[in-house]
Amino acid sequence: MDNNYATITEAFEKAGVEIATAEYSLTEYSLNTDLSFRFDNLKEFLAFLEVNRPGEEQKAEDISNLLISSAVNPDSFFYVNFYKPKVAEL
Repeated sequence: MDNNYATITEAFEKAGVEIATAEYSLTEYSLNTDLSFRFDNLKEFLAFLEVNRPGEEQKAEDISNLLISSAVNPDSFFYVNFYKPKVAEL
């Protein structure tokens, strides 16, 4: 997957979405958008997010819990469907 990170970054640039501010959903299926990406497991997703350093255990656990609460097995493949942050209407 490491070699696909550049492809993912390019897709974000093309869509005009910043990775750091993008919202996302975690599912066992793709929403078939340009910003839907498959990850083989939680470990691979954490590597993509660069949440694999000492001191980031809580963030990794929070993401794992988010997967579980979304009925997605962290040890199996899943899709992360990114989208632009929603702007509140006035």
